[in-house]
Amino acid sequence: MDTLSPSFPIIVGVSGGADSLCLLGTLHEAGYPLIVAHFDHQLRPESDEDAKFVESIAAQYALPFVSQSDDVAAYAKSEKQSIEEAARNLRYRFLFAQARKHKAQAVAVGHTADDQVETVLMHFLRGAGLSGLKGIQPRTILPVFDPKIPLIRPILELWRKDTVAYCAAHDLVPHEDPSNATDDFFRNRLRHNLIPELENYNPRFRETLQRTSQALNGDHALITELTHATWQETLIEENAHYTSFHLTSFGKLSTPLIRNLIRHAVGRLRPGAIDISFSTLEGAAKFIASPQSAQQIDLVSGLILFKEQDTLYLTGDSSNLPLDGFPQLRVIASEAKQSPMIQGEIATSQEHAPRNDKELPVYLPCKIEIGLGWVLTAQNISSMPMLKNADPFQVTLDADMLGENLILRPRRAGDKFQPLGMDGKSMKLKDFFINEKLPRRARDRYPLLCVDDEIIWIPGYRPAHRVRVTESTQRVVVFTLRKG
Repeated sequence: MDTLSPSFPIIVGVSGGADSLCLLGTLHEAGYPLIVAHFDHQLRPESDEDAKFVESIAAQYALPFVSQSDDVAAYAKSEKQSIEEAARNLRYRFLFAQARKHKAQAVAVGHTADDQVETVLMHFLRGAGLSGLKGIQPRTILPVFDPKIPLIRPILELWRKDTVAYCAAHDLVPHEDPSNATDDFFRNRLRHNLIPELENYNPRFRETLQRTSQALNGDHALITELTHATWQETLIEENAHYTSFHLTSFGKLSTPLIRNLIRHAVGRLRPGAIDISFSTLEGAAKFIASPQSAQQIDLVSGLILFKEQDTLYLTGDSSNLPLDGFPQLRVIASEAKQSPMIQGEIATSQEHAPRNDKELPVYLPCKIEIGLGWVLTAQNISSMPMLKNADPFQVTLDADMLGENLILRPRRAGDKFQPLGMDGKSMKLKDFFINEKLPRRARDRYPLLCVDDEIIWIPGYRPAHRVRVTESTQRVVVFTLRKG
């Protein structure tokens, strides 16, 4: 509490139990300006009595009181969350909304050392890594609720027996939630059954696990520092829809560091995601390391890991990923700027209309913006120096083999292609795209240079065999597709 100011209010979450009453009394004795906040989860018919009780406690301390009620069970069902997760999300949403409204410096909750032990044990049983085993922190930022206002736990070092003793010493009679006595929830079963059993093997099990979590917290801080440094080295872009990395950079990283990078990425893209298991992170690391693995895998919270050429994406929807690295035909024919014909060039001087709005006529010479900043140019040349150009987005073709009706168009069902190097044999365009590893999401609007229905060049890949330059070629045309 050394970092707290006596000049700004603190929102104190008070349920009415011994822990929250001890928290309230401790902060009040320290002289901080407080606002008592209570959230009714509507999980019991008599839950409104707790709100009245907490309001009376606030009046006893002469403190302002705010409350809210919401149907947690209905919210959990609609959002497909557990009751525990839904209750936490709604409660914190309320507390941080009040913190912003009252310009509070922090939100305080009454977690104790017992909560710490239960949390660490719960994470261990679910297969968490170091970030889960370090337990809950006395001060943390939860970006999903607020990016600046901290959540603080001032009594995290106290045990539950200490809070009960505090209430007895100050004539406070807690209102304990009856659901805490049932075994309906996982945490309750740990509290009532597993921890007492473990204490038969080690009577000081709680203290031992608490010390372990404190030691692991220091190790986690060191790993976090390394993770953040590696993050800066591997990151390409981060926004609300996806995070992208240089895939080749992961080949130099250890598996534990990859696991921590993915956990960090998930936490930034889905701040509310909890309990990311070790097995999930291990599966992600194996997926990244294997060149033969599938293109994508499901992760957590609706997120997928997506490999595409030399880029690794973490996203909730691959349709949100950028396409500007691939040429895409976005301009319809009526919007194209038609260049004037030059007498004696390849096409005749009679203009030809496109057959539909997905075809973009190509007149020579030309300079056409096809979409997403990509520009197609074509020019006739009298010599053939461009033949030795290794740029896959530039091609030199036999002008006399092209014909007149040049168009750019996207793929059609049943398209076939005769790629250079196959001696005139054709293959399905779909198979060609698969063999060349063109991402599926980039295929539907990928520009194809055609003469009538025949594909003569797939920019970035290969020209057709029929229009190749040979020893008998007299005239050539150079086509170039450039970004920007």
